[in-house]
Amino acid sequence: MDRSTYWLRAAWNDFLAFLPDLLWGLAILVVGYFIARLLASIARPILHRVGFDRLVDRLGISVRADRTEQGSRWGASIVFWVTMLIVAMYAADAWRLGAVAAGIAAIIAYLPHVLAAAVIFGAALLFANWVRARMLETGGPIVPGEAEATHSQRPLVAGAIRAGILALGAFMALRELQIAEEIVTLAFSLTLGAIALAAALAFGLGSRDVAGRVTRRWYEERLGKRAGAGMGADDETHIITPP
Repeated sequence: MDRSTYWLRAAWNDFLAFLPDLLWGLAILVVGYFIARLLASIARPILHRVGFDRLVDRLGISVRADRTEQGSRWGASIVFWVTMLIVAMYAADAWRLGAVAAGIAAIIAYLPHVLAAAVIFGAALLFANWVRARMLETGGPIVPGEAEATHSQRPLVAGAIRAGILALGAFMALRELQIAEEIVTLAFSLTLGAIALAAALAFGLGSRDVAGRVTRRWYEERLGKRAGAGMGADDETHIITPP
């Protein structure tokens, strides 16, 4: 009985000693929650005013059913959860959970890399869409008799260039995330080589008839010039030579 009473008394004393830390951690969570809600409510109209919703719409990643404020809602949610991560780290530290606090701190330290990767891929997606739109809107000079081939190949070429830009942006984003950099570099080299080979085959097979006609026209023009030069030389010889 004395031993049981001793352990119960020790547990009660430990609980009483931990009670201020427990209450302090709960207070941090409650106050931090309201601060996170406040920051999210402030960030949403600011993002909408600076045009973040239009940017998300131009990237083509917004939900079509509610595309007017999708970007600002996503941004507000990110602000809320990042703030709650910081609050959880301080609460875990108040509860003397050092391993949990260190893990959350590592996650928070990794967030700038995630943000930079998102910015890199978003810029690549925006640039790829802009290049594809410009290529589909404007075309080069069309050779007579080759308009159908040119128009049929233009979407293919625009899509291939867009895919190449997106692949470059994706691999740059993965490198920023520090995920197996050697494997990412090797995969990027292989992907870039595959895109170049596919583009060369597409251009070669698709433009085979056009290249044949251009070469044939150039060859016929060269033959015509040589024939004209030969006829002129015969005429001069015929005039100079006495009867």
